[in-house]
Amino acid sequence: MDNIGYLLMKVAKELRYELTNELKSFGITTSQWAVLKRLEIEEKRKSPYDNRTAVEIASKLDFDKPTISGIITRLFEKGMIKKEPHPNDKRAIILYLTEDAKEIIPKIELVSDRVIEQSLSSFTTEERELFLFLLKKMDIKISKGENPR
Repeated sequence: MDNIGYLLMKVAKELRYELTNELKSFGITTSQWAVLKRLEIEEKRKSPYDNRTAVEIASKLDFDKPTISGIITRLFEKGMIKKEPHPNDKRAIILYLTEDAKEIIPKIELVSDRVIEQSLSSFTTEERELFLFLLKKMDIKISKGENPR
């Protein structure tokens, strides 16, 4: 099959399936992992409060409002995130990682890296570098010149 779109979707689906199976031991889903990782990125950048709202996280991850609401509710119930009122917008809530989440993220990252490593195990170093370069280039083009997320 030489259809790039089909292959990208198929590979992404298979990777997500593998990661879903691996994340079961942590009691989280791939979508929950994506939200935790996005929050970690924003916290490490010391991003403004507006980058840590549900609306902004949903936008960055391309989740709709009901999806992000459910994910945040479940992460809150699991003690992985905390919510605080936005200082300037009474409608918004700022999301923060809890200490439990900060402790588990490196472990989940190792699992995620292992899943990717297994999928790339037949690539040479040069092929990996080229693949990453091309994915980044494609991401920049698709996101209309914005920096890759």
